[in-house]
Amino acid sequence: MLSKELHPIVQKAMAEGYQLTPDAFALLNERPVDEAILLMEGAIRRAYGQSNIFIIDAEFLTKETEVRKPMKPVLAMKSVNRLELILPEETQSIGSSDGYIDYFNSRFKQLEAIIKQRLDLKDAIPLAQAMKLPLKTKFKAVGIVTEKSARNNRLFLDLEDMDTSTHVMVGGEDNIKKGLEILMDQVICFEGTRFREKMMVANELYWPDIPMHNINRSNVPVSVVFIGDVHIGSMHFRGDLFEKFIRWLNQDLGPQPSKDLASTVKYVVIAGDLVDGIGIYPNQLDELTITTQKAQYEEAGKLIARFPDHIETIIIPGNHDAVRRSLPQPIIPKSYAPTLHANPNVLMAPNPVYVDLNTVRILIAHGTALTDILGSTPGHDFHNPVNAVELLLKCRHIAPTYGETTPIAPEKVDRLVMKHIPDVVVMGHIHIYESKKYKGVTLISSGSFQDQTPFQKRMKLVPTPGVLSVFNLKTHDQYPLDLERLN
Repeated sequence: MLSKELHPIVQKAMAEGYQLTPDAFALLNERPVDEAILLMEGAIRRAYGQSNIFIIDAEFLTKETEVRKPMKPVLAMKSVNRLELILPEETQSIGSSDGYIDYFNSRFKQLEAIIKQRLDLKDAIPLAQAMKLPLKTKFKAVGIVTEKSARNNRLFLDLEDMDTSTHVMVGGEDNIKKGLEILMDQVICFEGTRFREKMMVANELYWPDIPMHNINRSNVPVSVVFIGDVHIGSMHFRGDLFEKFIRWLNQDLGPQPSKDLASTVKYVVIAGDLVDGIGIYPNQLDELTITTQKAQYEEAGKLIARFPDHIETIIIPGNHDAVRRSLPQPIIPKSYAPTLHANPNVLMAPNPVYVDLNTVRILIAHGTALTDILGSTPGHDFHNPVNAVELLLKCRHIAPTYGETTPIAPEKVDRLVMKHIPDVVVMGHIHIYESKKYKGVTLISSGSFQDQTPFQKRMKLVPTPGVLSVFNLKTHDQYPLDLERLN
């Protein structure tokens, strides 16, 4: 009888369409559990690349016994893979001006509903109703920001909903300081009074935000590694650091405590810009070592194939990948990255996406909109990108501002609204590692595998290549790992 520890891996093989012979079952029962799991994972991966293999027998299991025989203890190998992708609802793109109206109406309705879930804001009224109240009447209302300006120690906002619009004057030092962080096209709630016709005074401003919540935890102490902005194909790609990363995952690098940490890794998340792409910026060809996108993805596939078999890798696209630049982005297509799609341990996902890893809910986004915030919002700069991640979480939106550097696709449903409350938010794009906690949620700005580019030098942006985030799904401890210092 097959041991219960082997059930998940055998079920995975059957789900992929393979059958095991009696001698294969007997062989698995004879071997230690860790070795049996490794044999099965290796067999599935080899069979996946051969269209004529449907039966896995003992001979096929042991075909690469010496190569696949486990030499190191791997805690994560004993853990059952519990990965669930939460895909957004289906919608359609619309290119007319009416499409943008539908898009922003969808955004407003979703975020208004999120705001009214708060007990202190559930009594918010429509702007049209507020404009009919007697002067100096107090109320709360929700609107989307269409204009923002500051003058004479006052902050002025233009807000609208689906029926009307109004001007709002924000007073008070604390309110103005808070209001300067408001982004264009962001949905907010304000508490105030009717000052005169089409003019309100805001005494307090509210973001959709997230409440304090009980975070989800894995039952076993396995980890996920967050990386981003690998930029394979760029002359600035740090292949030496990625080689170190592969060796570390395989426990071939670092002191024993670091190898013990590597043994807990069950998942790797790549938050966009796996490759450098083609035609992303002027004269890019002068900075490429691999000059076609397919060849870049082929090299990426070869590198990721060297990850240990027990590790599941999740890849989303970024603005350098072979998908449309407008958000939300679909998965990187198979036509460009066949080797990655053929790898059973790789999951290609859209940008943004929610994924549950051992019940821990993680929001993964490339973070293109971070540039819009860091370049123009008071109190934010490129040296501390995680603060902009926090602001987007408060907004409950991946890219609130339309018309800046982040292109947004007009769709009937705004799929960039953060409908779910995550336990972890990870974004890349800025190439600087940083982490913090906000209301119990771990926020991570991932590092990169690319040295400082000429563009970054002009921007005085100093990246942190080779700095990884290793996150324990049970304890929610987050460990930065600097590959530059690892020997």
